[in-house]
Amino acid sequence: MSAGAKKAAYQRGVKAEQVAANALRLKGYKILEQRYKTRGGEIDLIARKGDMLAFVEVKAHRSEEEALYAVNTRTRRRIESAARHYLAEHEEFAGLDMRFDVMVVPPGVLQGGLNLLGAVSVLHLDNAWFDGQ
Repeated sequence: MSAGAKKAAYQRGVKAEQVAANALRLKGYKILEQRYKTRGGEIDLIARKGDMLAFVEVKAHRSEEEALYAVNTRTRRRIESAARHYLAEHEEFAGLDMRFDVMVVPPGVLQGGLNLLGAVSVLHLDNAWFDGQ
């Protein structure tokens, strides 16, 4: 992949994460972290709603199927590792329930596309997988 293609992919990812964060806010979530990084992995978004802490992987691919396929076992393990690191750093969240979510941002949305109702369509799969699954 060329440097230009990498930069474009990075920019798409940042924009997709912003769209996903906004969608979560509209659902009543508070965004705690964006692009949380550790040596072992990265979490795109960490959000809280009530007593639930959600570790969210955001994908923006040509199709929903392709996006979901990209959340493979290796990706899940890296996110789980980063989530454990986050919880170790933030003991105040130790009593909260937690889950791993996936949000798929369609390519049209990244170019300002809206659905027929004038809203952004983002697929949000809560509890997309369980730790160690």
